[in-house]
Amino acid sequence: MIHSLKISSYRGFSQFEMSELGRVNLLVGTNNSGKTSVLEALFLLASVNEPSSALWRVVSRRGERLYLDTPPRQAEIEFDVSHLFHNHEMKVGTSFSIATKNKSSSRSVKFEIQERKLDERHKTTEETGPQPIFLVITQTSSYGPPIHPPGLLQLTRRGGLRSEALESPRRVQRSLSAPDASTVQFISTESLSMDELLVMWNQITLTEAEQRVVGAIKFLEPKVQRIAPIVGTPPFYYTGRGGFVVKLSNIEQPIPIGSLGDGTWRMLALAIALSRAKDGILLVDEIDTGLHYTVMADMWRLISETAKVLNVQVFATTHSYDCVHSLAAICRSEADEGSAVTLQRIDASKKKSVPFTENEIKIAAERQIEVR
Repeated sequence: MIHSLKISSYRGFSQFEMSELGRVNLLVGTNNSGKTSVLEALFLLASVNEPSSALWRVVSRRGERLYLDTPPRQAEIEFDVSHLFHNHEMKVGTSFSIATKNKSSSRSVKFEIQERKLDERHKTTEETGPQPIFLVITQTSSYGPPIHPPGLLQLTRRGGLRSEALESPRRVQRSLSAPDASTVQFISTESLSMDELLVMWNQITLTEAEQRVVGAIKFLEPKVQRIAPIVGTPPFYYTGRGGFVVKLSNIEQPIPIGSLGDGTWRMLALAIALSRAKDGILLVDEIDTGLHYTVMADMWRLISETAKVLNVQVFATTHSYDCVHSLAAICRSEADEGSAVTLQRIDASKKKSVPFTENEIKIAAERQIEVR
């Protein structure tokens, strides 16, 4: 389990640290303070074996593209990776790094802009002429298998990454279904897509995790008895919240899960992703999205209890006071061996977050002290 995090030159952070981390960590702070950037940094670090798909998810989610005067074909779309680097600066030698520590070991990953020749094995001769030089993003890490070739991704002349150089959504879905799929799960503010949830559902169907998902949905709709994917229907038939139906105790026919509202879809994504993050990390941006304050305490209990059983470390963000207040419901007044739950307040002008222990979270909730 990660005990501390250090970020260097990533997005808005020149230098940033978080310490005293627990199993469940809620990140708070004003808009543009860097909460989502912290989640992205953890995602990139945990995805060293899948660097191109991780970069695709990070930059595409924010819509960071280089635009042309005429509408590009899919193969011509370029993503603007300069925004990954501090002050949006991208030149040879520019880099960012992420490092974590736990009780017994440390991990780190570094992305850097470097120059490469077309074929560095061949020397320049009068016959062949000088070898073309281009820019690449390289990745080096302190763990995991070495990346070959050393040049991770080649940049275009405009300094962008073509969409075909990064993992497409379909290839990302295939990686999710692989037996050795990464144990890091990232739920954005838009939640997970229907295709992503269907892929992950296939990994938990007819297991204890399936019943856990049903129990999570019951927090919002007690009449739910079963959840099932719709089989044999082309995915393109659906947009948004689709692909699943639920059986309610008072209605004979199954109904689309989208009919139960955004909160139900959000809870579905949380429960499925949590089950798929066994022995890994769950990252959730704006965890309270779509949820009424009356179900947040149940949500935190589900996350806390499941995370402990499955050995998952959770990092989530929020702007909601109700979300912070309900977190106190799972906090212990006296923590014997450090806090299992922490609140980390992030300030864009500070190099370190301000951690709150379980007891401090409880006191803040009881006395209505503002900690966001």
